[in-house]
Amino acid sequence: MRLLALTLGLGLAAAQAGSFLVVSFKGEEVPSELLKRVRPAGVILYPGNLRKDPQGLVRRLKALDPNLVVMVDQEGGPFTSYREGVVRFPSAMALSASGDEGLVERVGWALGCQVRRLGADVNLAPVLDVNVNPENPIIGLRSFGADPERVARMGLAFARGVLRSGAKPVGKHFPGHGDTATDSHLDLPVVAKPREALEKVELLPFRRYVEAGMPALMTAHILFPALDPKLPATLSQRILTGLLRGEMGFRGAVLTDDMAMAAIKRNFGAKEAALLAVKAGADLLLLEPNPETALEVHAHLAQALGKEVPKARAEEARRRALALLAQGGACPFTPKEEEALALEAARRGVVRLFGELPLPGPGTLVVGLRVTDRYGAEPTLADLAPTYLPGSQGLNLSEDPSPEEVARAVERARAAERVVLSTYHWLGAFKAGQKALFRELRALGKPLYVVALGNPDDLRFLPGRPQGYLATHGYRAVQVRAALEALAGVYTPTGQWVFGGEP
Repeated sequence: MRLLALTLGLGLAAAQAGSFLVVSFKGEEVPSELLKRVRPAGVILYPGNLRKDPQGLVRRLKALDPNLVVMVDQEGGPFTSYREGVVRFPSAMALSASGDEGLVERVGWALGCQVRRLGADVNLAPVLDVNVNPENPIIGLRSFGADPERVARMGLAFARGVLRSGAKPVGKHFPGHGDTATDSHLDLPVVAKPREALEKVELLPFRRYVEAGMPALMTAHILFPALDPKLPATLSQRILTGLLRGEMGFRGAVLTDDMAMAAIKRNFGAKEAALLAVKAGADLLLLEPNPETALEVHAHLAQALGKEVPKARAEEARRRALALLAQGGACPFTPKEEEALALEAARRGVVRLFGELPLPGPGTLVVGLRVTDRYGAEPTLADLAPTYLPGSQGLNLSEDPSPEEVARAVERARAAERVVLSTYHWLGAFKAGQKALFRELRALGKPLYVVALGNPDDLRFLPGRPQGYLATHGYRAVQVRAALEALAGVYTPTGQWVFGGEP
């Protein structure tokens, strides 16, 4: 009864307040009652929504409201929400390592077509963050690299590709999440750079994106004292209205990142943060999968309309949301063509820092790691080794190998002529078990080759130098295959180092 009361008696303002909201929900059952009460502008779908009948789910959503804007994260790499039954593409950093804007555009096009086949409208990509901080806890291989010019070129190429499909791209996370050492899911990051430095690095890709007339941007939950000393970008009128709308001339839709992230909710509260974001200039607020929160935010905004927030803002937000509905475009890719494109992108994203290739399969032990399946389960280097490095033997260990696993790997390695070891580091610290495994295998004195399947800089964490080193910028199956084919001499890796710093 309490939830229902929140939405009664607010009349037209209640109807208009939904214009600012993008709701989410758990599971695969459409929250019909919530959608009828709130009448949101959009819905964002996550992997948990898209398991058994993803296209059917979107059809049911659209049946309730044909103008409901359906959004999904389809960046490629780890942040790929629509996973089941579709080709999984490499990460943005792998694409950028190719140095080929045409390839990046084709992959953006293919990912846009996945969004369209789902029945959705918006791809929450590309990431325009310049990954200048190698300790960044949430961006890393999701970025097109550490050079702002490259990020701008590759990000725009990706966005153009999405537009070719008829879906709408969203550049993120304005004004830049690349130089943070804190994950905004967990706390409020601060980027304490002077304005001049922000212009040269963080803002450059976003300025190019705006100049190209792209349709939407997503905000960052980050405090930039040089731009606003008090409020994070998502809640800052100085940043969203003064800088983005005024100075930069952006005319598209401004979406917030998830308003449930600790950087916002813990510091400002859900209702208050929502109102601040709308007053700052945000058009669409991404809400957590909690119906009570959605109803409370909706009621709070309805009460503010015509008082703290002009009703014209709701009309403006609705117009900008409707402009994000997918339309036109072409999607000519067959499944086999998508698979071939993903493999091409994976191969061209492999960086060989050093080491002679090819390796013979016979006599080679390939040690794989069972990487967390949080972002989708994939086969390991050891799983695919017999297929793509014929004659090799495989051994799988956990992502953070125990002493017992390390001992087992060493015992197996004693009988091998050489060892190929996969490493993985993206979110969080480099695992102690991986360091111990490398140390013990290297002590055997046999040729040891490392394949880095996450951020490409695992070399700086290893206690010593291997004989050879490859970086794939991701652990998707197609990237694991590309690494093994490079080891086998099927092709010569030509990927460029784009992570920043000294490789």
